[in-house]
Amino acid sequence: MSSIHRSLMIFMPFLFSSQLFAESWPVNDELYDVPLEQLLKLSVSVATKTNEPWLASSGTVYVIQRDEIQRYGWRDMKEILAAIPNMDMFYQWSWLPGGQRGFTGNMAGTLLLIDGREVQNLLANEAFIMNNFPAHRIERVEVLQGPNSTLFGGNAAQGVINIITRLSAEQEAAEIGGLVGENNTRQVHTLLNQQHEDFKLGLSASYFKSDLDDQHLKDFVFDDERFSRDPELNAIRSHDHSRFENGEENLTVDGKVSKGSLYAGTHLTRTENTSGIERVAFDFGQGDNSKRGYTLIYLGRSFAPTDHLQGFIEYSYFREYKEKDRLNAENADTAQSFEELVLYTEREDIGPSNRNRLRSQWQYEGNKDQNWVFGYDGWRTDIGSKVRYQATDEGIQKVVPESWPVDKEKSDMQAVYTQYSKQWSLQDNRSLKLTTGIRYNHQDFTDDAWLPRISLVWKSADESYWKFTYGEAFRPPTIFEFDGVEDDSIKSQTIKMFEINHSRAWHWQAINWVNISAIYRMKAENFYQKIFDVDLGIWRTDVSGEHTVRGFENILKWEANQWHGFLGFRYAEPDETDVNGFSEALDIPKTKIKLGLGYQFDDHWQMSFFVDHWAKSFTEANTVDGSGTMIETIPSWQTVNMHLSSTKWRLTEQAFLDVGFYVENLFNETYYHSNARGSNPYQFVQAPRQLRLQFNVYY
Repeated sequence: MSSIHRSLMIFMPFLFSSQLFAESWPVNDELYDVPLEQLLKLSVSVATKTNEPWLASSGTVYVIQRDEIQRYGWRDMKEILAAIPNMDMFYQWSWLPGGQRGFTGNMAGTLLLIDGREVQNLLANEAFIMNNFPAHRIERVEVLQGPNSTLFGGNAAQGVINIITRLSAEQEAAEIGGLVGENNTRQVHTLLNQQHEDFKLGLSASYFKSDLDDQHLKDFVFDDERFSRDPELNAIRSHDHSRFENGEENLTVDGKVSKGSLYAGTHLTRTENTSGIERVAFDFGQGDNSKRGYTLIYLGRSFAPTDHLQGFIEYSYFREYKEKDRLNAENADTAQSFEELVLYTEREDIGPSNRNRLRSQWQYEGNKDQNWVFGYDGWRTDIGSKVRYQATDEGIQKVVPESWPVDKEKSDMQAVYTQYSKQWSLQDNRSLKLTTGIRYNHQDFTDDAWLPRISLVWKSADESYWKFTYGEAFRPPTIFEFDGVEDDSIKSQTIKMFEINHSRAWHWQAINWVNISAIYRMKAENFYQKIFDVDLGIWRTDVSGEHTVRGFENILKWEANQWHGFLGFRYAEPDETDVNGFSEALDIPKTKIKLGLGYQFDDHWQMSFFVDHWAKSFTEANTVDGSGTMIETIPSWQTVNMHLSSTKWRLTEQAFLDVGFYVENLFNETYYHSNARGSNPYQFVQAPRQLRLQFNVYY
C-alpha cells in the first residue's frame, strides 16, 4: 500500500462526515454572488502584514476571490495563477517552475505562504506547486508583486503568493465534491467548518490522481529533434511508446482548531509522481519516479493587552522528505542499442529535513492614522543528507556522495524587522500614506543583510490611488549551491525594484470597473553559477552578474448586469543573453494577454470563456547534432478555454448541488512552453483539448 493510500485511510472518515452536521448549518444563498463592489471593500494583509483596503494597499497586489474561482471553473493554483497578468510559468507536467515579472527559474524567487505561513521547499527554496493546491481549499489568493524581504525575509525576491484557505473564513460550512476528466483523472474533496462560541474546528482534505499520459505527450517525448536533441542518447534509447508513464497522485489536508486566543493547525501534502516530461531516461518511459511531501504544524497564541497593542507568538515545525527512483545503465558509454543496455534502478533519498521556527509580531496603533509593526523571526534548519543506494560486495549500501556538503546541513537564521505607517488626511477626501520598513537578517553560510522598503500611496480622489514603491530582497544560497564546492560562505542573490502603480475603481451607469496598472524596473545581482577552478582542482560557486527587467502590467475587471470579466496584459523587457554570438531575451514572451468573459443566464446557469495569448519567445537549445547550443524560437500561441456551470440546485431541504463542465484548449491547438532551466529538452508541449466534469454538494 502506497504512503498516500495509508494517509488516505486515516482521513477517510472525514470525507463523509459532513452530513452529520448538515442540519445545524444554514445555507448561504449568496454563495457565488460576491460582486466587484464587495471586492473593493476587501482588506488584504500581504503587502504590509496589516489589514488595509485592497486598492489602497502599499504595492501592487492582485486578488482572486473564491467566487471568481468557482464561477470560472478553475481547478487548482496553476489555473488561478494564469489569471495574474505578470506571472511567468512553464509547465513540464510535474511541478510548476517559473517566476514573476519576467524572471524565470525554479520559482525560488517567489515566496509561497498558506495563511501567512511559509511552505517553501527547504532543499531548493522553491515555491513547490503541483496538483496539491486544489481550488476547493482556497478562499482567496493574494499575489504581491516585487521584492518584499523587509517583512517576509528570504525568497520574497520577485514577490509573494499568500493562499488564504477556507479554514480562515468565519462562515460555517460543510461540503463534498469531486472531479472526473480524461486520462483517468479524478479528484475528491471535503470541507467542514464548525463553530461553537469561541471554539472553532476546521478540516479540509483532497485526493487527486491522474495518469497524465495523453498520446499527445507520448508523441512529443519520442520525437528526437523536438525533445531530446542528444544524438548519443537517442542512438541507444527505446522508442516504445507503451513505456511512457507520467502519473501523479497526491493527498492534501488542512486542519485548524482554536479556542479564544489559542490556536493550532496543520498543512500536509503527500505526492507520488514522475518528474513530468523533463527527466525521462534511457527508455523514455519512466522519469524520476518520486515520493515527496511536507507537513507543517503550528501552535500559537494571540494577544491584545490594550486597545492599541496586539500581537502573537507562534511556534511551527516543518518537515519534508524526498525519495526518488531513476532508471540508469551500467554501460551507457559502450552500448550501441537499447537492447544492449544493462539497466538498473538507482535509488536516491534526501531527508527527512526539518525546520523549527519561532515567530512573533506586534502592532501598535497610536491612532487611526499611524501604526508600528515589530517582528522577530528565527529558525533552525536541519537538511537531511543525500543518500544513494549502491550495490557493493556486502550488498546494497547507503552512500552519501562525497560532494554532498554535510557541514552545511544545519543552519540558523535570526531576523528582526520594523515597519512604520503614517497617513495624512487632506482636503477633498484626499490623503497621503507613507509606509517604510527595514529588516536585519543574519543567516549561516551567507552575508548579513539590511533590507529596506518604502511606499507612498497618494489618494487623489475617491477610489483612485497612485503608489510609488522602492523595495529590496534577497535569496540565500541553498544546499544545492554548496553541493560539490568548498566555499565556506556564498553571497545571497539580491534584487531591487522601483515601481509606479495606479489603482482605481469607477462606476458608470450599471457597469462597475476596477483597474490596476504598474510600471516597474527590477535589477537582480549575484547569480549563482558552478565553475571548475583548474588551479585549485575543485568546483566552486561563482557569484556574479546582473539581470534587469523593465515592464508594464495591467488588469481590468468589470461587472455589468449579467456580464462579468477581466482583461490582463503585460509587457516585459529583460536583458538579452549571449548564446554563441547571438543575443536575445530568453524564455520570456514579452507580451501576454488573458481575457475572461462570463455571462449569467439566470439564477442557475452561467458560461465563461477565456482567451490566452503569449507572444513568441526565444530559448537556448542543443543543436540537432549535439555539437553545442543555439537559440530556438518558441512560436506565439493562442488558446480558448470554456466553462459551463449550473449552480444552487436544491437536493434536500439542506443540501445543494453545483455542477461544472470545463473544456481546456477548446480548439485543440498545439503549443509549447520553453524550458528556462536547461537546453535539453528546450521546450514542453502543453495539453491538447481536455474535458472535465466537476461537482460540489454543500449544506
